[in-house]
Amino acid sequence: MTGPDDAVRAEHARWAGILEKAKDSFLADPPPLRPWAAIIVPKAAQNARWMGVARTWPDRLTAPLQIGPMTLTSVPTWVTQAHPHPDDISVMLGVGYWPILVTGNAPGYFRAGARQAAGRDLLLLQQLLTLVTARSWQRGRQPWLMERENEEEDFLAHWLEGMAGWSLGDQMPAPEPTTLALPEWLDEAWRKVTAARRFPNALAAYGRAFEHFTEDISSDAGARFVAVVEALAGTRSPSQAKEEVRDFLVAADKSSSLTTKEAEQAAEHLLMYELRSSTVHTGRLHGPEALGGLELGMVSADGDPSRTHHMMTGNLQHLCRNMLIHQLGGPLHSADPILRELKEIQSGVITLAPPMPK
Repeated sequence: MTGPDDAVRAEHARWAGILEKAKDSFLADPPPLRPWAAIIVPKAAQNARWMGVARTWPDRLTAPLQIGPMTLTSVPTWVTQAHPHPDDISVMLGVGYWPILVTGNAPGYFRAGARQAAGRDLLLLQQLLTLVTARSWQRGRQPWLMERENEEEDFLAHWLEGMAGWSLGDQMPAPEPTTLALPEWLDEAWRKVTAARRFPNALAAYGRAFEHFTEDISSDAGARFVAVVEALAGTRSPSQAKEEVRDFLVAADKSSSLTTKEAEQAAEHLLMYELRSSTVHTGRLHGPEALGGLELGMVSADGDPSRTHHMMTGNLQHLCRNMLIHQLGGPLHSADPILRELKEIQSGVITLAPPMPK
């Protein structure tokens, strides 16, 4: 409401009552739940620069799994297809995987609203799976509303029929499946994520940062990983974010030998605020993406700054993953590997193998 203060105060109580009645009316008539189905698959572009042209994910769920309002079921059909390399479209990646069928129910007075609700739930699921499996998940098919009973069978059959046209056939035969093991605390994590705003924000930042990192876009990844810490700490202050990391490192020190001062120094180095600031505010690139996806051909005796930044970003990814898992109800993993890798990088160690996500 706008206008003279006296007039606003006089109208405030009346409009507050109107809004309260409107809210009660909406709550008395909740939207119907509409069943939907979608398909998710591992993202082909992740680590493509390092892993060669044949990419397979042989693991699958052994039984349907419930997470929040959704049920995940591994499809017993091995799917293969060709993907262009993200840095060179003349190179094709052959990928193979067991798709996951996701079904659920979404509230909506209208179809569009229900699909949007399903899309939000599915995105949170993809981000949680990225967190716990250390791989990116993309949509093989967007959420589709089911109009009749058991329609998901036709939905899946139609998708598989379409994917058969892309199949690599005998070039990538189905492997012996292994088990995709997901932690038991995921369902509890879902309840936490939907109850506190900081968790969806942190998961969104982590999911996008993870994609950037596994596609060697480490400058943007580093900036977004720092956003994960800021979201968890509920702050935009670098000093408070560093305190959040410091406290976590001390709590996760299994040897109980890490001093507060040492943890503060480690937090300072891990968050790389100065480099993040130059990326966010001036657009400067610090990682291998500055070469447009060109492979690393040589490393000088003094090291390579872009490679070092990529390694530091990988360590930051490890830190953010551990912090998120712990706050969402998972175990408190030791900080020792993170601190050890930080020390090695600072001592000049250069690893030519890919800094794989942890």
